[in-house]
Amino acid sequence: MPRTKTEVIASRLAEMTGLPESFSDFLSFGGLYEGPFHFAPGEQMWGSGQKEGYVWFVQSGYGFDKIDLEDGTTMLNGMIEPGLFVCDEKNLMWGSLTASSAKMSTHTTAYRLSTKEWRNFIYSHAHFRSFLYRINAHFLQMRKLRLMKLKHQDKKEYWAETKARFPGIELYCTQTEIASYFGVSKSTMHRIMK
Repeated sequence: MPRTKTEVIASRLAEMTGLPESFSDFLSFGGLYEGPFHFAPGEQMWGSGQKEGYVWFVQSGYGFDKIDLEDGTTMLNGMIEPGLFVCDEKNLMWGSLTASSAKMSTHTTAYRLSTKEWRNFIYSHAHFRSFLYRINAHFLQMRKLRLMKLKHQDKKEYWAETKARFPGIELYCTQTEIASYFGVSKSTMHRIMK
């Protein structure tokens, strides 16, 4: 039986926090999301320079989040995959214009909540706010694992894992963007990718 967007989002929050899926704030939070929105390969979920920002929940599909740097270049900021909440952090935190863009590489289904509604919900639901540290801890662990792999794992093995997890990454991201994500020079990345 298909699950509603509210149930899908509440289930993911339960996975990240260890709280029951039926936690009323999870259901209320999931109920605020609009959608579903469907993206074809190559379509943008959001673009740089937009005033209105959203917190997106990705149910299926994957893509790449790129951030605009002050020198006019872009850098791969992260990979977008099912089960993630993604957004332009600058817009979410300060309400400024978006400084990143997200392009989907596969058919994607996602839901969105405006950053203004997200902030209102967080401010008005103290109980939910008290559990945000668990959600943030989940994402910090994901980032820590990525950094540990980048530091200790053989780069060719990590590249092979990344390609298997995100087929076609080299078609959607430049070698320079991938190199910056891996923390290596473009020439080193070229050797790794061979």
